[in-house]
Amino acid sequence: MIVIKFGGTSVGDAERVANAIDIVAERRHLQPIVVVSALSGVTNDLVAAAEAACSCDIDRVTEIMARVRQRHEDVAMQLVQQKFDFFESFLRQLNKQIEQIQTILKGIALLGEITARAKDKVVAIGEKLSSVLFAYSMMMRALPGEHVESEDVIVTNDNFGGATPLMDRTRTAAQAVLLPLIERNLIPVMGGFIGRTVDGATTTLGRNGSDYSAAIVAAAIGADEVQIWTDVDGLLTCDPRFVPNARVIDRLSYTEAAELAWFGAKLHPRTLEPAIEANIPVRVLNTHNPASTGTLISREGDDRGAGPRSIARKRHVTVVHMTSNRMLGVHGFLARLFAVFEDLEISVDLIATSEVSVSVTIDDRHNIDELQERLKEIADVEVLDEQCIVAVVGRNLMTDSQVGARIFEALREIPMKMLSLGRSGLNLSIVVDDGDADRAIERVHRALFEVPVRVAT
Repeated sequence: MIVIKFGGTSVGDAERVANAIDIVAERRHLQPIVVVSALSGVTNDLVAAAEAACSCDIDRVTEIMARVRQRHEDVAMQLVQQKFDFFESFLRQLNKQIEQIQTILKGIALLGEITARAKDKVVAIGEKLSSVLFAYSMMMRALPGEHVESEDVIVTNDNFGGATPLMDRTRTAAQAVLLPLIERNLIPVMGGFIGRTVDGATTTLGRNGSDYSAAIVAAAIGADEVQIWTDVDGLLTCDPRFVPNARVIDRLSYTEAAELAWFGAKLHPRTLEPAIEANIPVRVLNTHNPASTGTLISREGDDRGAGPRSIARKRHVTVVHMTSNRMLGVHGFLARLFAVFEDLEISVDLIATSEVSVSVTIDDRHNIDELQERLKEIADVEVLDEQCIVAVVGRNLMTDSQVGARIFEALREIPMKMLSLGRSGLNLSIVVDDGDADRAIERVHRALFEVPVRVAT
């Protein structure tokens, strides 16, 4: 068994849906389970509808929901062509879902506010509609697609907007729902991103959570592989949007891929958690180029001993520099500093320390003013906004001294605000002004991947 997940760009219009169905057909012998994202842009529309409802802008809500309805009608009509029985059946499903969400949006408008639970119910409709559309389109092409409600498979806690699966319950539910369909030679099709609490409330797994859904399902049923189909040929040495010479990485370890995912690679950061737990390989592939072998992510990765694998970035981060002579030789000082972050629920990404200073990066500016005020009671504080983390990810990065030398030479004319290297040598992160980010990444990529680099063994 395999789990095949298609992202929003892979099901963005009728032609892409048809291409995705061809990919499923070619893998029918592998007993696939299909997980699909919402059509590209639909989740953003649903978020906008929820916000408009909060502002009591009913005309705006009506406009957005009409657009969502029409988008799915148009794609369905192109896919079914003359088979109107399929179209009419899909239309009934579409109307049912739209009417349910419009009722919720009217309630939000009456109250002038929205709960996290209600928002999850609204935004989940994107995946519900795309999965129904995909299943009906498969049937129209004589493939035995069977739509499955995601809530019947993935059981979560009640952390609405970013729920965590309850794996024991999910395993029981997934095996009860999915395995009988596979035994009957049917192809289950479900929406990603969605789950349900024990009490029956719809939850979501966080934005772009369909990758995560696919890995959860794979772990629950003991699949042989997860295939993440997206719009690039795999994970690359850099984002090709700003480094055209980026090349595909054939194989990566779980730890390397997890680092890249955290910094924005074509993979949800939590995808690898269930895959690692169940030791299931994850393959990243291109819907628009099915012949590409993509990137295989496994526990072992490739057999290279050391060296860089890829460069990623995280933009719009904030650096907080804290300096105090009272740090010198005083135990418990760092605990006092980080207790402030904990109290204000501010997560820290990178940390760099010296004898008298600590620097951290954060990507969520909520409570930033209170953070500064409280830290000033302990240390001198400097906050730098609009910074960018440039992360070089690899294995035992500093085993080869030439790697560090090439990076620093490449950045010789670009001011560095912070530097962080973990003991594992997995990630060398450098912070620069956001305005210098593109130039920095292009130069580091050229230094590491476009000229010969001696790799240690």
